[in-house]
Amino acid sequence: MKHVRRFVATVAIVGVLAGIWSLRGRAMDQYLGTQTYEDIYYLPPPQWLEVMSLGHRRALADLIWLRALIYFGDEFANKGAVRHVFNYGDSMLALDPDFKRVYRWVGMAGVYTPTGSSTEFMERAIDVLRRGAERFPNDGDLAWDAGATITYDLLPHLPKDDPDREQLKAEGNEYMMAAARLGAGPDWLVMTNATSLRKLGQTDRELRHLEEMYAMIRDPKVKAQIEIRLTQLRDQAYAEAFRSANEEFEKRREEEFPYMPSTLYFFVADPIDATVGLEDPS
Repeated sequence: MKHVRRFVATVAIVGVLAGIWSLRGRAMDQYLGTQTYEDIYYLPPPQWLEVMSLGHRRALADLIWLRALIYFGDEFANKGAVRHVFNYGDSMLALDPDFKRVYRWVGMAGVYTPTGSSTEFMERAIDVLRRGAERFPNDGDLAWDAGATITYDLLPHLPKDDPDREQLKAEGNEYMMAAARLGAGPDWLVMTNATSLRKLGQTDRELRHLEEMYAMIRDPKVKAQIEIRLTQLRDQAYAEAFRSANEEFEKRREEEFPYMPSTLYFFVADPIDATVGLEDPS
């Protein structure tokens, strides 16, 4: 009899468990079936989060980081507008300003969205990257992100006559030069920086930048391009020095001996003054 009772009890328990499991599955299916996509931000303002963390600010920032990643994935799955990416970023950075990964994540998530980003959205993302680059001046990746986002994402979407265009172009180049000096970004970044400086009329800075970066580059093709450009710039620098010296020479001749031909004045003038500016620039 005892064995029979145990058998019956076992069968009953197994039946109950099977029923619970079946009902649990149905309940879950019904719950998931009633769920709809909603782009809602539930967290309180950042200043409240600082109080609610009870001193565990970094731990709470880590939890929000996990939620932010899930949110970003959901937005892509549902082709959302990622409207709250900056809310998540502000909350995490208020709790932990040294959370470096957040700066780069907001800079990416605010630009590369499922539905495309407006220039206002990109500018907000760039502002976060600026903050990160300012807080971590020796981080080449943050400098590269800031410069590349300005140059390759924001500028192409601005009107040609935008008053801030030239300033942004110069700012993006400064960030990318810093990235190159810190060893971040691709090898071709050096030549891109040099080209940008040339377009801005800053050939002296272009020369210094190429000389500074030459030893850091490992790609032989890029090194060869730098060598060619350095030769051109040095020749150009010498030609410019020669032209300036010649103009100064003519100016002094007209002031001192306007009646004397240049060929004769060359022998009469002070030999040191007559050759100022003609030194080898290298």
